[in-house]
Amino acid sequence: MLLISSISYSQSKRVCIGDVVNSIKIGSLSGNKNLTLGIKNIAEEAILDKEYSIVDKNDSTLKINFEVVYFDVLQTSAGVSVFHKNNNETIIRIKGTVTQGKKKLKDHLSTGKSSEISTSTMIIDEGGGFNQASARSALKKTIVDLIDNLL
Repeated sequence: MLLISSISYSQSKRVCIGDVVNSIKIGSLSGNKNLTLGIKNIAEEAILDKEYSIVDKNDSTLKINFEVVYFDVLQTSAGVSVFHKNNNETIIRIKGTVTQGKKKLKDHLSTGKSSEISTSTMIIDEGGGFNQASARSALKKTIVDLIDNLL
């Protein structure tokens, strides 16, 4: 009897990562495959941290699909004389859906932000591109929040 409950418990803690879809319509990350691979890797880490097992699609009882809805950098600049301040905020929104078979169990939309503030005494244009550390931080925060809300 104890063995049967142990098996059912271990099966309930089995998850597979389904589709990771990039739905970003405009910008440099539109259709970017590296973004979807990065999300999959971070999601695996977050799921393992919650003590779930990651299994193949055929063996899973729960499946999580991800959809990247928004990913951009908002820039705010201020300057007085030779003093200049930039605030770049990376914002990402990811929608996650948990299914079991063909039945949708739960979905959640998470938003993550990461800020990078720089000040200088001379105005320097940095082009407003993505900072990899800031983007990774925003991605990780968003996915961990999403996994926490879905599982």
